Amino acid sequence: MNDFVLGIDIGSVLFGVGIPGLLWALLYLLAWEHPTFAESVGFGRATFWLLVPGGLLASYTAIVPIAPVSTAWIGVDLAGAIFPLVIGVVALGRYAPPLARSGAAFLGLLAVEAGALFLVVLPASAPAIARLGRVLVVGAAGAEVLLVALGAAVFAGAVGLVALRSEAPGPRRVAFLLAIVSAVLALTFAGSAAVRNVGIVESFPFYIVPPIGAGVVAAELAPRVFRGEEGFAIPCAFLGTTFGVLLGADLLRQPGLYPGEPGLYTIGGAGVLDLVYLSGLLALGSALLTYRLLGGAWTPVGPPLPVRRLSPMARLRQGYRFGTEGRLAESLAASAEAAREAAAQARLLVGREDPAEPENPWSGIAVPGWVVSDQANLESVAKAGTTDGREGFRAWLMARWLVLVGASIGRPRYASVGDRIVAFALDLALLGGPAATIFIALARGTSGGVLAVLGSVSFNAAIYGFVAVAFLYFALSEFLVGTTVGKWARGLWVSDRDLRPVGGLAALVRNVSLLPALTLEGLGGAIGAAVLVKGAAAGGGTVLGLGLPSDLLETAGIVGIVALGLGLLGSMAVLAIGLTSERQRMGDLWAGTWVVREPIPEDRPATVPPPSGEGAAPPSA
Repeated sequence: MNDFVLGIDIGSVLFGVGIPGLLWALLYLLAWEHPTFAESVGFGRATFWLLVPGGLLASYTAIVPIAPVSTAWIGVDLAGAIFPLVIGVVALGRYAPPLARSGAAFLGLLAVEAGALFLVVLPASAPAIARLGRVLVVGAAGAEVLLVALGAAVFAGAVGLVALRSEAPGPRRVAFLLAIVSAVLALTFAGSAAVRNVGIVESFPFYIVPPIGAGVVAAELAPRVFRGEEGFAIPCAFLGTTFGVLLGADLLRQPGLYPGEPGLYTIGGAGVLDLVYLSGLLALGSALLTYRLLGGAWTPVGPPLPVRRLSPMARLRQGYRFGTEGRLAESLAASAEAAREAAAQARLLVGREDPAEPENPWSGIAVPGWVVSDQANLESVAKAGTTDGREGFRAWLMARWLVLVGASIGRPRYASVGDRIVAFALDLALLGGPAATIFIALARGTSGGVLAVLGSVSFNAAIYGFVAVAFLYFALSEFLVGTTVGKWARGLWVSDRDLRPVGGLAALVRNVSLLPALTLEGLGGAIGAAVLVKGAAAGGGTVLGLGLPSDLLETAGIVGIVALGLGLLGSMAVLAIGLTSERQRMGDLWAGTWVVREPIPEDRPATVPPPSGEGAAPPSA
C-alpha cells in the first residue's frame, strides 16, 4: 500500500513538472506547423502568445479582486482563469457562428445551470442534503455529489432535446458543448474538495480523467455532431472542459472555504499550473490526438479566414531561408512578393490609392528610377527562374533594398519613441491617481508600520487590482476605441497591419507584455503610499540622513528592485521600438499591430536609401 501511495506521489510530481511544457509544445506545433488549420479552430499564433508567454507573465501578479467574502477576499486570476475563458469564447465564434448569438445562448444557459446547482451547495442546503444522504446511505457528501450530477445531467438533456428540434447547426453545437461542460462539471465536483485555509484541491490522477475523457468523446462524436467539420471537436473539448472545471471546482466548491483565515482566495490562483488553465489544454491535446488517430486532416474548417499578410521583412526572411535550403524558385517568388508587399505597405501608410500602373507597384510614389527598374528586373528574374545560387542571392539582395525603401517611406507614419513614452506616462498618471488615493486610504486604516500595511489582505488585493485594472484599461481601450487617453493626447492609435481597428484578442496579446512593468509600478506605488502615511509616525532608523521607520529598512531592497526593474523593462521596450523596422515593441510583434499617427502629407518627399554601400544590389541583366 505504501509503495502504491509513493508511486502516485511520484507520478503526480512528474506530471505537474512535465505536462505544462508538453502542452505548450503541442500548442506551439499546432499553431506554427499547421497555422491555417489552427487558426480555423481558434488556436492560432495569437492564442499561443496569450496562453503561454502571456500566461507566464500574468501568473501570480495580475488578479482581479471581486468582493470580500467573510474574512477574506475573492478574486480571479488573469492567467489561470480569464485568459483560457477568453480564448474559449473567441474559439466559440468559429465553432458556432455568429458569436453574438451563440455566445449569448451558451453563457446564458451556463449561468442558469450554475445558479441552480449553486443552490445545492450553499450552507443553507446542508441539513436537507444530510437527511437525504442518510436515507440513501451515502452520507451528506455523497448526496451532494449525486444531486449535482443529477442536476447537470437533467439540464444538459433538456437543452439537448430542445436543440434537436432546430435544423440549424448552431443550437445543436451549443447543446453538445453544454453536455461536455455538464459532464466535466459533475466529475470535477465529485473529485475535488474544499480545504479551509488551503483552497480547492483535487488528487492525481483523478483530475486528468475529465479533460482527457472530454477530448476523446468530443473527437469520437465529431462526425455526427459537426458533419464534415470534425476539427471543431478541438475547441469544443477545450471550451467545455475549461468551463466545466471552473464551475465544478472553483464555483461549486467555493462555499466550503468559508469561514477561514483572512486571505485572498483566487479562482485560477495557481496561474499556468491551475487546473482551470491546464485542463483545457489537456482536453485540447486529447481531442487533437484522437482526431488525428481517427484520420482527421489538417484541412481548415468553418467560415473562410481573413487574409493575414506577412510583413515585408518576414517575407524577405522566408525568401532567404528558402535560398539556403536550395529552393531557388520559392526563394525568388518570396523575394519578389516581399518587394511588392513593401510597395503596397508604403502606399497604405502614406495614404496613396492603388497604383495607376498595376505592373509597377511603385507608381504614384516619389521614388528614384532605380527602384522601378529593380522591381521590374526582380519580377523578370522570378518569372524566368534560375538554377544559379549566385543569381538567386543577387535577386534576394535586390529585394532587400526594395523592402528597405518601402520601410523608409512608411516609417514617418509610425509613432516615434518619444511620443510613445509620453503617451504611456500620461496613461500611468491617469491610472496612478485613483490607485494612490486607494493605497493611502488603506494604509491609514491599517494599524502598525509599513510592513503591517504591506502584509494586509486588503492592501495586497488593491495592488493586484491595480495591475489587473491597468492591464484591462489598455486592452479594452484599444479594442473599443482604438486608443488610450495618453495615445489620444498625442494623436496616436493602435491598428492592425491594414490600418483597421484591432480585435479583442489582439488587444489582449499586445498588452500582456506590459504586465511586468505594471506589476512593478503597482508595487512601487503601494510602498510609496505606505511610507508616506506611516513614515512620520513610526520613527526608527536613519538612511542617507533621512529619518525613516525601522521597518522601512527591510523594504529598501524592494524599492531598489522596483526601480531597477522598471528601468530595464523601459530600456528594452525603447530599444525594440527604435530598432524594429515598423517601430514595434514585443507586444506589437506578438499581436501584429502598429501604433500610428495621422497620414503624412502627400506632398512630403519620401526619404529613400541610396543604392550604394556594401550589399547593394546592382541592376540585374
